[in-house]
Parts: sequence; C-alpha cells; structure tokens
Amino acid sequence: MNERYTTSKEIYGVVDIGTQNVRVLVGQIDADHRVNVLGVGKAPSKGIDESGVVNIEQVVESIRKAYKQAEQQSGTALSRVWVSINHMHLHGEESEAIITFPDLEHEISSADIERLRQQAIQRPPLPDMELIHVLPQYYSLDHRSFIRDPLGMTGIRLEGYFYLIYAPQMYLMMLRRCFQRLGLEIEGFIARPVAAAEVFISKEHKASNSALIYLSTHTTSVVAYREGILRLFKVLPLGGHHVTMDIREMLRYILPAQAEELKIQQGVAFAQSVPEEEVLRLRISTHPEPLEISRRLLAQVIQARMEETMLFVAREIDQVGLLEKLYGGIHLAGGGAQMQGMEALTEYVLRNRAQTVQVSSVLGRGIMNSVKSPAMAGAVATLYLAPIMNTLMPPPPTPSKDAERSTRQRLGLFHKLRSFLEKGVKLPQDLVD
Repeated sequence: MNERYTTSKEIYGVVDIGTQNVRVLVGQIDADHRVNVLGVGKAPSKGIDESGVVNIEQVVESIRKAYKQAEQQSGTALSRVWVSINHMHLHGEESEAIITFPDLEHEISSADIERLRQQAIQRPPLPDMELIHVLPQYYSLDHRSFIRDPLGMTGIRLEGYFYLIYAPQMYLMMLRRCFQRLGLEIEGFIARPVAAAEVFISKEHKASNSALIYLSTHTTSVVAYREGILRLFKVLPLGGHHVTMDIREMLRYILPAQAEELKIQQGVAFAQSVPEEEVLRLRISTHPEPLEISRRLLAQVIQARMEETMLFVAREIDQVGLLEKLYGGIHLAGGGAQMQGMEALTEYVLRNRAQTVQVSSVLGRGIMNSVKSPAMAGAVATLYLAPIMNTLMPPPPTPSKDAERSTRQRLGLFHKLRSFLEKGVKLPQDLVD
C-alpha cells in the first residue's frame, strides 16, 4: 500500500462491472486507513459479455438491483460513483515527459508536476481507445533519479515517468449511457486488476519485484512491478468460463450452470493433491442414474486449462525480464483465486512463491464477511483508493494555441457586432443584450 493514501470522512460509492456479477460497495476510509464498508449490493450481470455491453436495458437493470441493495443497507443515496472495470482490451504502456525551467533555483510546484502530466499524454491516441489512468511512477531532477515526490526540490530539468492505461472507447460510452439512465454520474473508470495490485501488494514486495494475477470469468490479468515501478499490465482472454466449458465438454450431459457449480464446489486446480480413489456422484437432470466421475480426472481437466493460462502469464512476465526475479512473490486475486490448489499450481508453473491476497487486511469496521473474498479484491481496492483516485485520472485537456486564437477571434467579432448594434441600429437594450 502507498503512503499517498489518506483518511476521508466522505462516503464513496463503487460499482464493479463484471461479466458474471455487478457489485456495488458504499463506504469510507477511517482514521486507521482502513475501509469501512457500509453497504453491499450484488446482482447477476445481464446484457454484458467479454466484448462489452450487448443490451443496455439489461445492464441498467443489473446495476439498479445491486445499487438498490447497497443503498438500502447503507442508508446512503449517492449521485456519483467510481466504476471498476476489467475488459480484454484494456491496454497499458509507459510514457515519459520532460520540462525545463530558466532558473537553476526554480522550486518544483504542483503546477509544474501537472504540466509534466499534460506533456506525458501528448502522444498519438490509440485507435478507438480512451485514456483512463495516468499513474506516476518516479521523477528525475537534473542528475537525481528515482525521486518519488519532487515537490519543493530545485532544478532546471524535470523528467517524469508515467504508466498510461487505456480502455475501449465504445465500451466506456455504452457504460456511460447505462449510468445516465439511472441518474448516476461517473467519477471515473478504474482498471480493476491495477487497483487490486496497488492496494494488496505491499510497498516492500513491489520494491522486491512482485506480480499480481487477477483471475476473472473471461480474462486473466497480470500486473508486475520491478523495484517498485509498474512495468507490466496485460489482460489475457482466458478465464474461469473456459474451465467451465472444458468440464461440460468432458461430461457432455450437463448444462453450463451445472458445470459452473461443479467447478466451484468440487474443483481443484492441482490434480496431484487429489487422491486417485476419490469419486464424485453427481445427479444430473438429463441422466436417470447418478453419474460417477473421478475427482482427480475433474482436477486434471481444470489443471490443463489453468496451466495453459499460467504459461501465457509466465510469457508476459518473462518479456519484461522479471520471470526469474520475482523475489516479492506472486499474489492471486479474483474469483478464480478461490479455487482449491490455485496457489500450488501457480508455484508449480511459475516456479515462485504464490499467495492469495488477504482482502480483510484493509477492512475496518462495518461489513466484512460478504466482501473479504478474493473475488471482491478489485471492488474493495477501488473503494480504498477513492480519496486519491482523482490524482490518477487523466488531467483535463488544456486548450491548444489554435483553439485559444479562434476563441479570441470569435469574441472580438462578437464585441464588434455588439458595438455596431448599439451605435448604428436603435434596438431595445434587452434585445441587444
């Protein structure tokens, strides 16, 4: 967790949009820098899939149900919310910017850092993508490097290193329409895996090189740090839904919902931990007699898919040179992290220590039981970050010189026209105004 996080008595709302569930949290940050969850709402996701919104009315209804539950539980009606998202086309990249000052004794101010942030995003836009995060990593001032906070320091050349995160423009536009229909204003969009990594990987583990793997229904995301610096954010189109379909393909007789339930209730990600003689007896509606299957066989099907997923994760981590250097370990979050044997499988494939994030570590008073699972890591992390989230959003665009010149020309023309009307044409004053 980061020293930037602050206490706030303000109550915040978070809407976590997933392809399986919509979750709403209402809460605040207490004096001990912990999240007090005051209200929780949950509803099945309808009208949305791994590609985005497919039915606005259904999405609106899902959000309304979850929001109503959280509102009633907390006794708080919010008009503005943060929206936590995870999409297969979320994209992250590094950016750097440089600004200079004429005076050697120039003292770095907040305005200078804001100008640096503006400079960092002045790059060709990605097609059909919208910038949602500008995450500061570190600064260099003259010959001093890896400065976390340059405020008050003096120098003539300031460099900033940032991590930019983009989301599909059409996806965000459709979500905005959904919230408009509910009368809710979106404070901003948050990349769920990055929020979880920022909160649940400690400062010490980030400094020692660490990674977070977020296991969702349709995607698996990886966030990696080197010496405390965010170096990798990648979303892979592989998730728990693919495991469910593999189970259904193996058994043939069961429906997707039954395969999902079997995965959750009896699934194991590391087959070696399951005794060979263990047998499951399943009652299937389409089969007259109970169906017997080996639990180890079920685990082998699950492991095959999850092992493939972890190999893709390993390749991404290796591309930034961190696979053999994750001394801070690997952290697991998301609904898929709850599966038995997931830590063992991760250690087996990535050859590194793995642990599931402890969501309860940032929870204070209030509701705990329904929000302490790894599946809630992204929503809780977003609520935890809410007091400082505005500092991680893209800065408002500054008008270009051409735009300013055009505005001045229009104002000049307006004043000339007004003067002409006042002096040359006798019109009522209220009409002139």
